[in-house]
This record gives sequence, C-alpha cells and structure tokens, in this order.
Amino acid sequence: MRECPVRKLRTLAAYHGVSAVIHQPALLRLLAWVARRQPWFGRLIKAAATRADVVSTFERPLSFSSTSHRPNLVAGDFVMGMESGPRHSAERRLLEAQFPPAVDFGAHAAAEARRRSDALLSGPAREFDLIDDYMVPLAWQGIAGAFGARLPQLAPNDPMLMNLRYLGAHLIVGPVATEAVQKRARDSAAAVYAWVRAHIEPLQKAWTHDGLTPGREEVARNVVGMLWVGHPATAQSGALIMQELLARWRHPVVAEFVARVRRHDDPWAEPALRDEAKAHVLEALRMRPPFPILTRDVRRDTLTGAHGEGRVAGGTRYTIMGIGAMSDPAAMRDPDVYRPGRKFEDERDRFLMFGWGARQCPGRDPVVEILASALLGIVRLPRLGWADPWWRRTRFDGPIISGMRLRFRPDGSNKD
Repeated sequence: MRECPVRKLRTLAAYHGVSAVIHQPALLRLLAWVARRQPWFGRLIKAAATRADVVSTFERPLSFSSTSHRPNLVAGDFVMGMESGPRHSAERRLLEAQFPPAVDFGAHAAAEARRRSDALLSGPAREFDLIDDYMVPLAWQGIAGAFGARLPQLAPNDPMLMNLRYLGAHLIVGPVATEAVQKRARDSAAAVYAWVRAHIEPLQKAWTHDGLTPGREEVARNVVGMLWVGHPATAQSGALIMQELLARWRHPVVAEFVARVRRHDDPWAEPALRDEAKAHVLEALRMRPPFPILTRDVRRDTLTGAHGEGRVAGGTRYTIMGIGAMSDPAAMRDPDVYRPGRKFEDERDRFLMFGWGARQCPGRDPVVEILASALLGIVRLPRLGWADPWWRRTRFDGPIISGMRLRFRPDGSNKD
C-alpha cells in the first residue's frame, strides 16, 4: 500500500523542521523568552519555558510521562522510555550499580585523548574531523570503562560506530522520522543487538559483582541502551562544545583557559585544569544543549506551570523547553553571558541539561568526565580553528552533526 503523498510530504517537512530547529539555540532561547514574557504564548504552544515550570513538569512524571520517548526507542525498551514507577526504579538501580567512579571514565577518555592529540601533533595531517577522527573513538574508549574494559577495540569506520550514529539520530526525531530514516534505524538496531549478543559472555561477567547477578537479557538490554544512547550523545556533545568555544575563541575566559592547558605537559593530571575543563563543558552545554527540548505524554487533563496557571488536555503532548530554563534570569544572573563556574539560585540547575530528579540521565557525571578529557586534548592543539568556510563548517545527517573539520598549525607557537 502506497503512502499518501500529502502525509509523506508532511512527515518530510516535520523531520527536516525538527532536525533544523534543534541546532538553532538562539531561536529556541528567543521562543522561550517570549513564552516567559507572554504566558499565553507558552500555553498556546503547550510548552514549559521558565525554570520553575520546567522543573515542575519534570517532578510530575505521573501527569507528564516519559512514554513520549517510546517512538524514539527503536533499539528496544530502555530506562529513559519507561514510566516512572517500580520497574523504572529497579532498572535505574541496575544501571547505576554498573558504573565505576566517574573519574574512571575520565581516565579512559584521557588516555585516548592524549593518544589522538599526540598523533595529530606528530603526524603530517594538519586537519581532522572532530566527529570521526576524535570524538567517536574517544567516546567509545570512555564508555568502555562501564564494562570493565571488556568492549573490543573498533577500527575507524567500523559498522558498529555508524549503527550507533543512526540510532542516535533516530533518538532525537523518532516520532517524525521518515520511513527511510526509520528503516535505517531498525536495521542498525538489529545489528547492534547482534553485536552485543556476540559479546554477551564477557559483558555479563563484567556486570556480575557485589552480589549482583543480572540475567543475559537484562545485560543485553541495558548494554544496548547505554551504547546507542550514551555513545552518540557524548560524541555530539563534544562537537556542540567546540562550536560554542570556537565562537568565543578570543573571549578572555576561553583564551586564558586554552593558554593554561597548552603550558602544561599533562593537563589531564592537573586537578585545577580538569575542574576548569568541566566548568567549560557545563557552561557550553548550557548555551548549546544536545537535547534543548523534550516532550512528555499528558496522561490526563492536568494543570501546567509551577503554580497551576495553565491547563493541558489529556492525550496530547507537552514540550519541556530545557533551554528556556537554562536561560531564565530567575535561575541565575546574566544568563546570556558565558561564565564557566557560574552561580545558580539552585545548584542542581548546573546539570539541568541532563534532566532533573529521578529522570535525570544516570550517566551524568561520567559523561562530564569524558567530555572534560576530550576538551583538554582538543585545545592543546596549537593555532586551532575551523578548516572550512562558515557555510560548510558543519555537516549534518538529519538532526545530528556528522562532520566538523578543524585545522591546527604545529609551528612551535601556542598562539592562535
């Protein structure tokens, strides 16, 4: 049966529209500003845009359900798409029990960052792709720490890495994905499951400790979930951070950080530099979050807003404009200013790009450690900048960044 042309066109427009808008943080901040100034606009677009409203929505999972993510979860059930309740809590505890200390993730990523940046500095190439040549392998090595380093090494352009990328793209646009994008994601999901099952014995051993003996299916489900959500999201976050920093490369706060890193032989081993790198990671992701908006299923007619000033009908969807909460003057001073290590009215807002409360990403601290290690390796490259003119600096595959070429000049000068 052929798809209706009008419906096909509508789906295509929605797919490209969502893919484009998530990479327009300034536009999204403007929409959130209008919704904060004119509450009727927020009610019209069915969106929480203030910090208070966003947190209130996160804190009411029985009214605003994460089942909205299910169309995105083409690789199978995972904790992020489960309704809040006993099963979600049990699955989350199983995941958290597997995480070693966050610094272990940072150490794995630091070793790969050093190896790759040293290879770039000593090699003939003066340009590299931040995604394929740096963030993708580094994220893989960083996440390997969660599995007792039992994940095998993958060669560049290994099909597994592309399959994870395709699943990551579907994670963002699942409900509006075209049939071609859905098919690609389904094929990738099958390949990732087959890959994990082929390595299930060592993975299950890694997850059996401290009296915890999860079954093969539990391990397979959660390993697949951690890989296809965690790996592409971490790689994309690294690209978003560099987009934000390169736009501010002459900013004194950024320039002084870069200079301090380049003066140090081993910046990963210096606690003060690591802390500074983490502060830049969080501030850059506040300005340019990987998931600037989220949706929730509305289970029944319910009030919206921190004080119940709005109403939304059951059976519809409600939008959480996290980027609005992260630019709300009620949550911090001067939200438009780039200020690593800034003060918040509520310190929990520092990690709001990872969600809130019981629905916050369980990999929050490990991801920050991985990204800090990655950032230290990138900025130590001298005379770093874009390799291409502004109109083709970034390549996209739907909603994800598929390529971002940078150049550097190892001429003995640490100046840019």
